[in-house]
Amino acid sequence: MASNQYRIIVGSYDHNLMCLSLDLSSASEPLFTPIFHFQAHALSVKCLDVSKRYLVSGSNDEHIRIYDLQKRKELGTLLAHQGSITALKFSSGESNGKWMLSSSEDNKIIIWRVKDWENYGVLKGHLKRVNDIAIHPSSRVAVSVSDDHSIRLWNLMTMKKAAVLKLRKYDQNGQFVRWTDNGDHFAVALMTKLLIFSTANAKVHFEVDISKKTIMHLETVKLGDEDREYLVVGLSDGNVQFYPVDELIKEEPTITEPEFSLLGHSNRIKDFKFYPNDFGTYLITIGSDGRIVVWDMKTKDQVAVYDCGERLNCLAVCDESVEKYETVRKRGLEDVEQSEAEVSDTEELKKVMFGDKKKKKKTGKKSKNAKTRKYRSSLNSVRKDFPFN
Repeated sequence: MASNQYRIIVGSYDHNLMCLSLDLSSASEPLFTPIFHFQAHALSVKCLDVSKRYLVSGSNDEHIRIYDLQKRKELGTLLAHQGSITALKFSSGESNGKWMLSSSEDNKIIIWRVKDWENYGVLKGHLKRVNDIAIHPSSRVAVSVSDDHSIRLWNLMTMKKAAVLKLRKYDQNGQFVRWTDNGDHFAVALMTKLLIFSTANAKVHFEVDISKKTIMHLETVKLGDEDREYLVVGLSDGNVQFYPVDELIKEEPTITEPEFSLLGHSNRIKDFKFYPNDFGTYLITIGSDGRIVVWDMKTKDQVAVYDCGERLNCLAVCDESVEKYETVRKRGLEDVEQSEAEVSDTEELKKVMFGDKKKKKKTGKKSKNAKTRKYRSSLNSVRKDFPFN
């Protein structure tokens, strides 16, 4: 019988990372098993993301730390930002996990190549803190929101800005941004408004007023047998509200209220993620109350609650098999094959993104190799095992 089990990773204001394995297979009650719990940063952990075996964490201490969940190893630290890390996003789709974008209070977005964690390029243009970033399903375009009262679209193939949208009509800055599943629209959450943009003309198609509550987080999800897509917002009063995308993108939308809401926290939602598996789709929410609440989206019921006793701030979810022996061995072989196959692809991508620099090949190669050697030396010097309780 298949096991309904997955892992929940949280970062806290108390500088810690905690991982729990949640087993929902038992008919009696859910089982939480602590996997690790340790101080990961010198200041509060602000953001997390997971792709395949890698976990990354960003903090107010300006560091991005990299962990191998299969081996339970800390691989090193990325130190290219001069400000708190505000968002970390791995690419998906065809380039699943090949790239990671990081944003910061230093106004910059950095593109990292995951294969060797090389700083592949910097997206400059925002004048103030970058609050959030989202990568288009094609992995060719990204969108970012900032405290400079603008939204920027980026061409990831050329690493240049594609468009700048000013929020002239609004007295609030963009806090969160997400693409719809097909990439035809993107949603921007202000403090108390949800704006739906059409990708085709980069204009606001519709806006929703969130009843004087502060938006704390934004995600998209497909639910039900018909895979209906929803924009989902977490609010300062502990509610999670669900707005159907098909209603929001109608030619003349009229929706003003969510289709339904879920309340699982006594105060503000800090982060939430959806996790689909063979048993259904689960919503995992964390709040300032220190609780992790898990919902079965088929029944919309709470199925598990865990009190961490810490001020939780960010969340990531991954499959339980991330460190099973068979999976480790299989993925290890796949990684070797993939890295060999990607050599030519990476070189071609460089030509597309930077142009052919054959004339400066010798000088450029020397500079790049020197930079890579310096980085790898730094990375290897801090490689260590996870601490455990």
